[in-house]
Amino acid sequence: MAALRRNILANYLGQIWIAAMAVIFLPQYLHILGGEAFGLVGLMLSFQAILQLFDFGIGGATNRELARRAHNPALGDGSRDLVRTSEVVIWLLAAAVAVLMWLASGLLANHWLHLRSITPGQAGTAIAIMGVAIALLWPSTFYANCLSGLERQPQLNAILAVFATLRYAGVLPVLWVLPSIEAFLCWHALVGAAQSLVTAWMVWRYLPPGLRTARFTREAWQGSSRFAGGLFAIGVLALGVSQVDRLVLTSVRPLEEMGYYTLALSVAAGLGRMVQPMFNALYPRFSRQVAQHDDAGLLMLYHLSSQYLAVVIAAVAAVLVVFAHEVLFLWTGDAALAAKVAPALKLLVLGSALNGLMNIPYALQLAHGWTRLAAGLNAVSLALGVPLCLWAVERYGIAGAALPWLLANLVSVAVGIPWMHRRLLPGQALCWYLQDNLPPLLAGAGVALALHALLPTLTRDLAGFTWMGLASGGTLLACALVAPAVRAMAGKWCAQHRPASSCKPIQ
Repeated sequence: MAALRRNILANYLGQIWIAAMAVIFLPQYLHILGGEAFGLVGLMLSFQAILQLFDFGIGGATNRELARRAHNPALGDGSRDLVRTSEVVIWLLAAAVAVLMWLASGLLANHWLHLRSITPGQAGTAIAIMGVAIALLWPSTFYANCLSGLERQPQLNAILAVFATLRYAGVLPVLWVLPSIEAFLCWHALVGAAQSLVTAWMVWRYLPPGLRTARFTREAWQGSSRFAGGLFAIGVLALGVSQVDRLVLTSVRPLEEMGYYTLALSVAAGLGRMVQPMFNALYPRFSRQVAQHDDAGLLMLYHLSSQYLAVVIAAVAAVLVVFAHEVLFLWTGDAALAAKVAPALKLLVLGSALNGLMNIPYALQLAHGWTRLAAGLNAVSLALGVPLCLWAVERYGIAGAALPWLLANLVSVAVGIPWMHRRLLPGQALCWYLQDNLPPLLAGAGVALALHALLPTLTRDLAGFTWMGLASGGTLLACALVAPAVRAMAGKWCAQHRPASSCKPIQ
């Protein structure tokens, strides 16, 4: 458990650093580039998420296989062959991504984007550079999956933090010299290439030793190709659910609105960054426990991690929903901009909170190699979400774009969770709802609403940031106190660190 705690802590520190980089520097990009060019940055993030999933499940399957084989040194050659085979495919796919984006750049610029100040030629050039930037960064995600499966999260997060700093902070001197979207994207391409190469070197350093040189073989994928196909299906469908809002928004509304929506997405993504560290640490550990048939340990870790994650999600989501306008104003300093973005932010955060709660059950499904449930739920959500999004965006703008995301996750929590427990953990669904998740959610919402009613109107100064910090801390404390696992851990810690009495017993 000590190694697991270390991995989780490393993941959180890494994600907090990356989120801090985004919070600090994204408003400066908007100021330097302008709303329309910043909308292209949001478009790049969407393309990156879309194309990343077209690794055909290779990364997630390699993660699981490395975790399952880690306890057996005799499988070292097979693990090395698996990574060699997978990375060759990944780099070929990355090259294909760059070529496809370059070929489609003119079509997208001339017939899809609603441009005002940027010419179609400029937009086409930017999209072509986007393709190179995405392709060069893409392999790093595969190598990150490998390091996660090897349970080397501290090393992985050190790499991510360094390159996030280079990506977010390092581009500012470039923009001061050449304030253009092309310069922004070229810098991202250079940093992405360096990140992929460094992460690859780290993977090969920590792979178990083999008796021979690693080689490309078809046999390396025989045992996990079906699982990888299931992950690919889940990824494609989940991509549609998560990206349909951005694609509809850019196709029917001015590109400037995509810039505003990107701000809301960036803040809501902070909640996802609080979830991902737990998933990244638990997925390989669940996979190992399933392979070793450690049912008792798996059940204990499942409920324990669900409660810890619920505390984090409830606290962050409650603050972002209740104080949406205040958070945006403190971040950007623009009250009018905060008023435009706040309604969309609330809906996005609610949807992301529900999605985050399902990450522990999802990790358990993947550890068992079960992909059909997630694929089915995503297929239904996508089929219903497309017409809903078209209607909602036309009627409500950026707030309407966030509505399908919330409803899709609400359906998944209501339908998918009982179904999953019935198959993998019979009799544990009510415990997951009522004991693991409901107390922190209710406490977070109640305390945040009470503090919002009591706090004065926030100003963008030291007092305003202090009040916001106190409200966030109070909400987190309330969520933690009602979680049984957190209370038990705190009691155990206090008992271990209680000072010994200096009084001698009476004779």
